[in-house]
Amino acid sequence: MSENSNNTHTHADTPNGQPPAGWYPDPQNPEGRRYWDGVAWTEHASVRDASGALVNPPVPSAAVASEAGAATVSAKRGLPKLKWWQWALIALAVLTLISIITNGISGGSGTADDVSSDKPAAVAEKAEVEEAVVEEEPEDTTVAVPDVVGKSVAEARAAVEAAGLVFVADAGAGEDWVILSQNLRGSAEAEPGTEITVTAEAPKPVYTLAQQNAIRKAQSYLELTGFSRAGLIGQLEYEGFSTEEATFGADNAGADWNAEAAEKAASYLELSSFSRQSLYDQLAYEGFTDAEIQFGLAAVGY
Repeated sequence: MSENSNNTHTHADTPNGQPPAGWYPDPQNPEGRRYWDGVAWTEHASVRDASGALVNPPVPSAAVASEAGAATVSAKRGLPKLKWWQWALIALAVLTLISIITNGISGGSGTADDVSSDKPAAVAEKAEVEEAVVEEEPEDTTVAVPDVVGKSVAEARAAVEAAGLVFVADAGAGEDWVILSQNLRGSAEAEPGTEITVTAEAPKPVYTLAQQNAIRKAQSYLELTGFSRAGLIGQLEYEGFSTEEATFGADNAGADWNAEAAEKAASYLELSSFSRQSLYDQLAYEGFTDAEIQFGLAAVGY
């Protein structure tokens, strides 16, 4: 820097390569002067007095000492030889970099906190969505068809109606009849109100041993020749069955008494010739009723 008007001077550069502290032309105001502290421009600038002449205001001794010390320290440490505005740009760049790093750390922490805090809410929302999906699934409205084969009509009806189905049995089926089959197999699925149609038969009677023997004996006699009901009962009594057992055997042997009268009439005619009346009397003697005799006579041509 070259020397200017009063109170300005020029010295050799300081050890740090910068001009020594002093008043120099103001780089911001060419018509004025600004104090250079040996390192950077200060805020101390010249002013004009009442006559218009430039006057250098006194620089506080503390500032001068501080500036001189800073220049000395700067020179000792070998700081780069930069202009004051270059140092300002460097400082601004450093501050900007620190701000970016700080914001990045804060943003990352905030994001992690947000994710952590939002996790329970996200899980709850997912559970609500899954629950809504489950609730929207169509309900199964079918029911299982009960297996009623082998049950009585009364038991089958109760089971089918309890399942919400309609029970339909054969006409005339008694409540104690046994189910033989059903239109829908057991465990099949059906809509409520579906008809379950069954077939049933009367339960097989349970006979005593004497009753079973009386029936078999009556059937064996019927295979030999024709018998009237009364004649068959008498024959079984002759065999030693009680009147009750003989009657039970004759009534449950499966005989057709009209057919038996016709068979008996034919057997008499095979043995001998009979008039209608004599044949009638013979069949009456065998114990056939009038209606059965009339049927038998007609069967042989009388």
